[in-house]
Amino acid sequence: MPAAVTLEKATAPGVRIAPLRFTVEDGPFTRADLVFTGVSHSDLSYEVRVFLNNPQADAGTPRDPVGQGYAGRFVVFGHGGCYGDVGHCDIPAPSSDPTDLRLRHPLTPATKIVTITDALRRVLAEQPEGLQSVTLVAVSMAPRRKDRGPTDTLATFDQLELQTYLSATEANAVAGALPVGPA
Repeated sequence: MPAAVTLEKATAPGVRIAPLRFTVEDGPFTRADLVFTGVSHSDLSYEVRVFLNNPQADAGTPRDPVGQGYAGRFVVFGHGGCYGDVGHCDIPAPSSDPTDLRLRHPLTPATKIVTITDALRRVLAEQPEGLQSVTLVAVSMAPRRKDRGPTDTLATFDQLELQTYLSATEANAVAGALPVGPA
């Protein structure tokens, strides 16, 4: 079940909140992923920490799954900016030629996946309203420790989706179906 969302800026630096909702009524799942597409990695390295139903989370929030709703993170190893000639860092449009076997441009935006299955199950079991929000805390991983901290500029991406999956085995169990095949 993909569900795209728009991020809201929070009051703390580096924090964005996605008003993403998921309840028990949305159905069973075997796995749940947050999928970030179009993730930029052209500047400094950074990490994005993910918290469920904790809009107050910030860079100082402990990574505690039970008490703080911490669900995981993704890390981007950044290129550190562009130092080439004019146009060197411009990402060309993909080729439509099926025989073009060149690799993608090194700065082509990435896709990052954070598996939140256990964290989402915990939220659904403990909170009757289910998942109400996903808080993303972006922290710069600059080379010098004194330059590290929350960042509003590095963690950019095009889209965030919650995707849930249900295995065929569990789907059959949910439907009360018998296994298909010879007896």
